[in-house]
Amino acid sequence: MSKSPIGRSFNEIVQDRAGREPGFAGALLEEAVQYMLSGELPTARSLIRDAIKGSIGYAELSRRTGTPEKSLVRMFGPTGNPTAANMASVLHELQRHGRVRLRVRSEPAPGRRPARKRHSASQRVA
Repeated sequence: MSKSPIGRSFNEIVQDRAGREPGFAGALLEEAVQYMLSGELPTARSLIRDAIKGSIGYAELSRRTGTPEKSLVRMFGPTGNPTAANMASVLHELQRHGRVRLRVRSEPAPGRRPARKRHSASQRVA
């Protein structure tokens, strides 16, 4: 009887799908940036790690960014802390590799109205 696991881990399934479906890899990047902007960095790093493993791979990403492979692995590990410059470089290469372009746009936070301008007494029109 074989002692190999019956199934694969969730991360392996995600990485495999990212490798087969470029649109899925692009969606991973989009989701990662959303998590990053909302301050959930461990989740963002995990999604970026899955996108890297499923598409370009650490070796090729290292070659393209000029960052050592081991450093990239540490950056996107559970306790990683990539610099803004490294994160920008990695996201740039992942977008280039996946032929996607991420854009950020602002919108009002839900449930909040924009503040009204207050006019001083000298600015009020009679």
